[in-house]
Amino acid sequence: MSAHRNADSNLNHIDYCLNLLGVRVWRTSCQLIAKGDGSWGTLGPKWDLPIEVPKTPAELKTAGADTLRLTAWQYENEHPGTDLREVFSQQKDFSTALSEHE
Repeated sequence: MSAHRNADSNLNHIDYCLNLLGVRVWRTSCQLIAKGDGSWGTLGPKWDLPIEVPKTPAELKTAGADTLRLTAWQYENEHPGTDLREVFSQQKDFSTALSEHE
């Protein structure tokens, strides 16, 4: 798996990975993932899309207890130009995003 993002068309998901945390996105849902023992595994509940990634300091503050949204925000800030926000909001077609990440 790439250090930043990886798509698996067989499993039909895209992973957006930071150092130890990340998010896994399917066509209609997403879930926090964590790296343990060298592999990525899911953590916590799945969330239905669309989900808004915080944009402003006020939105970030309100997302303070939401690990999924905070991880997405951090990923976006560490990887400018990512399509994570568009995939989370379902503004970008999931099949297109999946094919671009393979």
